[in-house]
Order: sequence, then C-alpha cells, then structure tokens
Amino acid sequence: MSLINTPWLKSTKNLGNCEEMDKISQLSDELLLKVLQFLPTRTAVSTSILSKRWEFLWMWLPKLEYDNTDQSSSELQRLRAFIHLNLPLHRAPAIEIFRLKFINIPTGIFKPKDIKLWVVIAVSCCVRELSLNLRCMCRATSLPSSLYICKSLVVLNLIGDEISVDVPRTAYLPSLKALLLRRVIYSHLNENSLHRLLSCCPVLEDLVLERWSMDYMGESEIFRTVNVTIPSLRRLALEIPRDVDMDELVVNTPSLKYFKLVTEEDSYSYDFQDMSKLEVADIETTFPDISKFVTSITSVKRLSLCVRVNAEEEEALYSEGIVFNQLENLKLCPCDANWSKLLVRFLENSPNLRELEIDLNDDHKDSCVDPLVCLENQLNYVPECLRSSLETFKWTGIHGSQKEIELVKYIMRNACCLKTATILFQSTTPETEDKRKTMIQELLLSSRSSTTCQLVFD
Repeated sequence: MSLINTPWLKSTKNLGNCEEMDKISQLSDELLLKVLQFLPTRTAVSTSILSKRWEFLWMWLPKLEYDNTDQSSSELQRLRAFIHLNLPLHRAPAIEIFRLKFINIPTGIFKPKDIKLWVVIAVSCCVRELSLNLRCMCRATSLPSSLYICKSLVVLNLIGDEISVDVPRTAYLPSLKALLLRRVIYSHLNENSLHRLLSCCPVLEDLVLERWSMDYMGESEIFRTVNVTIPSLRRLALEIPRDVDMDELVVNTPSLKYFKLVTEEDSYSYDFQDMSKLEVADIETTFPDISKFVTSITSVKRLSLCVRVNAEEEEALYSEGIVFNQLENLKLCPCDANWSKLLVRFLENSPNLRELEIDLNDDHKDSCVDPLVCLENQLNYVPECLRSSLETFKWTGIHGSQKEIELVKYIMRNACCLKTATILFQSTTPETEDKRKTMIQELLLSSRSSTTCQLVFD
C-alpha cells in the first residue's frame, strides 16, 4: 500500500519489535494522527509498512495532498491507481483538506474523469478546503456540479488552464470564505460563469482573481465586463494582463480592507465604488487617468503605488484637493516620468504620513527615470507631514544622479521628526565606486532638520 520504498522505514520496523525501544507506537491513535498530519501525504502513507498497528492509520487523516513532484511516468501510473483504490475507502469522518497538484503530466496518465471523480468523493466527504493545481495535462477538466452546491466548502483554490469553470444556475456555496481563481477557463454558455460563481457566495471574504488571454470571457460582448460586487468581501487581489480582452472592470465592495490591482491594460474603463473601509492598497497600473480610483482609496493607511501613465500633463495623475488623512505608509515606484509629480501630490495631501519609501520594482529596472521636479521649487510651503509626522524615509535602487541627491537632501532638510533615512544604491562597478563615495559624503554633510536622524547606506 506504500507509495514509496523508504529504507529507513524498514529499519524502524525492526526496532519496533523491541517494545522498550518503540515508544511512539504506545501513543494513542488520536495523537499519532496529529503527528501524521504534519507529514506530506506520501510520507504518511508510507508508515503503513511499520506494523499492523500502522497499516491503516493514515486512512483516518483529514488532510490529503497528492502531487507529481519528482515522479516518473510509472510512478504516476501507480499514484493514479492508488488514489482510485483508496480514496473511496478513506475512513476519516470528513476530508477537511483535499489538494491535487499535477503539472506537466505526460498525456493519458490522468484523465479529466479521474479528477472529476476524486472531487466528487471529496465533496461527499464534506471537504472544507479544495485546492486544484492542474497545468499542462493536455485536456481541460470540467468540475462536477456537486462542487458548486457544497455546503461545507470554506476554501476553494483553482489554478491552471486545465480547469474549466462551468457554474450551474443552482450554484450556492453558503460557507465559502476564500476563493482563488488563477488562469482558469470559464464556460461562456448561457451566462458568465465568473459572475455566477461570485454571486453564489454570500459570505465570501477573500478573492484572488488572475485572468489570462485564453479564459474565453471576452468571446461574447455580454461577458466583457468583470463585475466584483460582493458586500462581504474584505480582501481582493486582481491581476489582469495586457492581452486580456475586456470592456469594463467594476468593483463594488463596501467591506473591503485590502485591495491589490495589477493591470497592464489601458483600453477598458473601470468603476471603483465604495471602499470607505479600505486600509491597505497595492496598485500597479497603466490607466491613463488614475483620478477615479484614487478617489476611492482615500481611507487607506498603507499604499503601494506603481503608476505608468505616460502622460506629460500633471492632471493625468490625480486631481488636487484629494486628501489622505489616514495614510501612514506610502511606497512609490519611480519607473514613470511623472513619479516625482505624484510624490509632490502625496506629500501635500497626506498630513499624517509616517513612512515614505521609494522602491524600484525588480521588473522595472530598465525604466527608472530621474525626478522631473525639484521639490523645493514645486512646493510653496513645507508639507504638514514633513513638519510633524514623517519618521522613516527609504530609497531603494537609487542611481545617485544629482537630481536624486537633491530630492533626498530636501527630505532631510525639512523632515523635523525624521529618525532614519536609508539610501540603497544600485549595484556599482569599480568605475562608479568613487562617484558613489562622493555622493555619500555629500549627503552626510548636508543639513538635517532632525538632530536625531540617522543616515544608513548600502
């Protein structure tokens, strides 16, 4: 019944013949099951060779995980046969967690009907967490309709272009709180399956949605709007690449506290409605006009922003007069020509800002640009956050141009409460090392409004 042949288990079996040496087998079944839950399923199953006592103990485990990591075709055939034989006979009162991860499987080993059957069994066993990661199996897997009416399901993770989401009209998931949909295929028959799925989850709190060009949602005009209207939602992460075909993104989530948006598309419209409870936002976008969504996130306490608007007009950033009274932590990516204008706006409109970080995203190294504005010339007065609240300033990936140095000097010269200023340079060569040392010396000698400010370099 073992999935693997593990030599050390054979020697353990021999030790088990000596009662005084086999202490673990004297534990109760309940305790042993708790120990087995910390092991990978493959290892837990292999304990069945230890003794008669252990032979079927693993079959009471409430957590089952199967994957094809480091397995040959023949091993995968045995794995398929093993699951077919043992899953229907599993003895646990409920399968709390059921996870399948099959990636780059040779054609013909796992069939869609296999996956469908195993999901049916897990649902019949009152599964609470179901995670499927199916990629490059060569054939799409349609999930059973019973999954979409599972009363016990709390977490559903679907990953991979081998999963077809075809949601029936009777769908209702009364307990589902966390839903992850990453690069799956949506059925476009009769009605938008994504919208139907989101609509049948009355207590959903956490949603991760990653679209891709082949999810077929854009084939019909009626499916070209992604509408996330979920009153109970508290965390939302959306990733929409450039090659996705859609017309509009609607987000109406009045209970939302965390919002992440990564989108490279600028051809569709968007409507971000009530987010009055939002506390954390992580935005990376190429929207040509960010004013509307900036207005929706003014309640945030922490904001990470990477905006590539490619516009020369300052108005393309966001309108004046929008105030971020709750904002304490701001992180900006300096990859766009307008980033320093955006910095000016936030310094003016964030009176309680405590932490400011300029951090160039790893995948934007080639697009780094110097500040366009001199803060001293752009600001007619010292912003309130510099006079009363800013304590931490960090710049990661600085090249060390004179414009950058002047921006750092302005912050230190006017931030009265600054405790730490950290400057992390881009990697230097022997030819640029002397220049780096000169810049460090210039900053060390520059004036600081805060007598306790510590300068840190790397």
